[in-house]
Amino acid sequence: MSAMARPGSARGFRGGIVVALIAGVVLLWLFPIYWIVLTSFKTPRIINEKVPVFWFTPTMENYEHLFGDINFGRPLLNSMIVTSATTVIVIVLGLLAAYALGRMDVPGGKHIALWMLSLRFMPPIAIVLPFFIAWQRTGLIDTYLGLILVYVAFNLPFAIWMLRGFLVEVPRDLDEAAMLDGLGHVAILRRIIFPVIAPGVAVTAIFTFVFAFNEYLMALVLTSRNASTVPVTVSKFIQPYTILWGDVGASATIQLLPILVVVFLLQRHIMRGITLGAVK
Repeated sequence: MSAMARPGSARGFRGGIVVALIAGVVLLWLFPIYWIVLTSFKTPRIINEKVPVFWFTPTMENYEHLFGDINFGRPLLNSMIVTSATTVIVIVLGLLAAYALGRMDVPGGKHIALWMLSLRFMPPIAIVLPFFIAWQRTGLIDTYLGLILVYVAFNLPFAIWMLRGFLVEVPRDLDEAAMLDGLGHVAILRRIIFPVIAPGVAVTAIFTFVFAFNEYLMALVLTSRNASTVPVTVSKFIQPYTILWGDVGASATIQLLPILVVVFLLQRHIMRGITLGAVK
């Protein structure tokens, strides 16, 4: 009896080791987030202690300074407006373009989508100066519209490539049946195709939101005060002779919240979107 139990015990032991390793990796990745949130509730004296302090009396001093003296609410509102508008525009335009490239027999549709994706690989530092000159001449410097146009241009190729991948997995019979019922391409996309690929659209929207919300270089160069975003404001807490770690921790914690809210609202679509098309 004991001999028969050994293989199962060995498998259970190996499974326990695997679970422990996975848990260790997850904790390793989560620790920086835990530490930055913890820092946001510390006083400057505790933050600058030689030995890291884990147990202390929390304080809201950093958040009060952030929203009272620094007026952090303005760049947070700017980021939400720019990012939300960018995400909506990218998804709408991306769906239309991906539908054309994936389901309308466009010659070389796959190669066109891949070429569009290659534009996303262009380093922003290479084109930020031309954007600055063009926006300065057109009066788009330090405006929502100027930043939204740049973010749409950068995120649209990636969205088209992702959405086309989801669209080509949907059976073409659905389009043919809908056309027999008298529906046009836009109606087919809205009423037939979109409900099927909604998880994929949700995943694409999350990627677009995160990319736009965390973007730094373009916002740094193309804004100054009126449309300045969260990443640019956070970078100002790193000063020549000191780093305002309390403000950094509080602002980074707040910066995480919109992303967590978006992921939470769309979480039921995430796994379905990631695996969409994996099994026919």
